Amino acid sequence: MSQLDRFQKRINDVIPLTRCLEVQLDAYDGRSLRVSAPLDPNRNHQMTAFGGSLYAVAVVAAWGLVELQLEDAGLVGRVVVQSGDITYLGPVTDDFSAVCQLPDDTLVARFHKTLARYGKGRLNLVANVYAGVSGDVAGREPLAVFKGRFVIQEAHTAPVAGSGSL
Repeated sequence: MSQLDRFQKRINDVIPLTRCLEVQLDAYDGRSLRVSAPLDPNRNHQMTAFGGSLYAVAVVAAWGLVELQLEDAGLVGRVVVQSGDITYLGPVTDDFSAVCQLPDDTLVARFHKTLARYGKGRLNLVANVYAGVSGDVAGREPLAVFKGRFVIQEAHTAPVAGSGSL
C-alpha cells in the first residue's frame, strides 16, 4: 500500500467528514498535495459547490501536507489548524481539487529545525481550489484561495512498525 493510500485510509477513519464529502487524495510529491472531491455530494441549492465543502477540502489539502511532511521526516505529532481564511473568487460548477504547496525552502528548513529542537512548530500555508480534478493547474486561475496557519505540537520520532513491546 502506498503512502497516499495509507493516508487516505487514515483521514477517512479519523475525519468522517472526508468520507461524506468523498475527498480523494490524488497526488503528493514531497512538496505539494492535491486532493479532489466530486460536485454532487458537495453542492448547494444553486447547483454549485457549497462554500463549506470548498473550505473543508482546502483545509484537508493543507493539513494533509503538514501531516505528510511529518511522516517524511520520521515524526508524528498533533497537527491542528490555528487559523484559516478563504476567499471565494468564483462559482465552482464541476468536480474540484485543492492544491497546497510548501512555501520557500528557507521557511521549510526553519520549520523542520524548530520541530527537531522544540517538538513544535508553525507553518503558514496556501491552498488553491480549482474546477476540475486534473493535476495540471498551470495557467489556471483558482476559484477559491485558503490561507491558514497550522500548529504542530508534541512532535517526536515515529515508532517503528512492529517494534511494540509485549
